[in-house]
Amino acid sequence: MSLLSFVKEAGEKVWDTLSGHSVDQSAKLKEHIQKIGLPGADKVDINVADGKATVSGDNISQELKEKILVAIGNVAGISGVEDKINPAAAPGAAQTSTATDAKPASKFYTVVSGDTLSKIAKAQYGNANEYMKIFEANKPMLSQPDKIYPGQTLIIPQ
Repeated sequence: MSLLSFVKEAGEKVWDTLSGHSVDQSAKLKEHIQKIGLPGADKVDINVADGKATVSGDNISQELKEKILVAIGNVAGISGVEDKINPAAAPGAAQTSTATDAKPASKFYTVVSGDTLSKIAKAQYGNANEYMKIFEANKPMLSQPDKIYPGQTLIIPQ
């Protein structure tokens, strides 16, 4: 369980940040992650209080967990996302599996002015041509590789 920080002013406008109750915001965030097409998004519960979202759920893959956390954090008005998701065991893993059996957790990167996926890939992997790896990891939140913005948090797969 961890708390991820996000740029509160950056991101998609899902609600009017000056009004709205946490119950409405929680429901709108749940609707948002379902609308962008994250399969299994119905398996999580979201609670919003004071600009922070707490996400909980069980049996969710590492990849889906990361996408849900980033999709919620990249909403204007959210400054942090508390991860209380219990991930699913890796397919075929024994009950006594170790953390090495599961897909490694990705890193997160906050876009700054002047960034492109190629520039980020060069910095992260040493090869600008690896930008599609980052793009694929951030689908469906990204519809085009050139549609990133300062303050946006991206998943950087290992």
